[in-house]
Amino acid sequence: MVYLATQEVVQRVRPLLDHLATRTIDKAHLLQYLSAMAGVEWDLFEVMQRAQTDAGEFITIRDRASSESFLLPYPECMPRGLERLVIAEYLRLATAKSLTTMDARLFDYFYGGGYCAGCRWHGERQVCHECHYAGNPVNFEPFHPEAAPPLPLEPPAFNIDAL
Repeated sequence: MVYLATQEVVQRVRPLLDHLATRTIDKAHLLQYLSAMAGVEWDLFEVMQRAQTDAGEFITIRDRASSESFLLPYPECMPRGLERLVIAEYLRLATAKSLTTMDARLFDYFYGGGYCAGCRWHGERQVCHECHYAGNPVNFEPFHPEAAPPLPLEPPAFNIDAL
């Protein structure tokens, strides 16, 4: 596996950080946490302990090479239910692999309120590959169900004699 330079990784994951955090300090904590969890996935670090304190949740990480440990706060801006999906997305972006798609569940979490023109199919939710690869709705159009025309239930009737 080829790892990208730190600056390139930050540029690639910036949209992910922007979706989850608004404040710079929250983005920094999120990036630090995701980088550490990537190290755990790549077997460079080991999670030693998770502890809940009055100041929030903290994770103790041990560097396998040096045996040094460090304490990381769990990023407050990252919903618990998304942790695995966000880490997987970070891993997808942090390696120099060929382009792959964002997990559909994470895509729906970020963009479920709006639709790309290419993501519509008979009123059902379907994400097009262009949006998956970009990681955001490319041809974004807000979806307003009340303004959507009803779908025809029957094919239009015509009289062949009238033609």
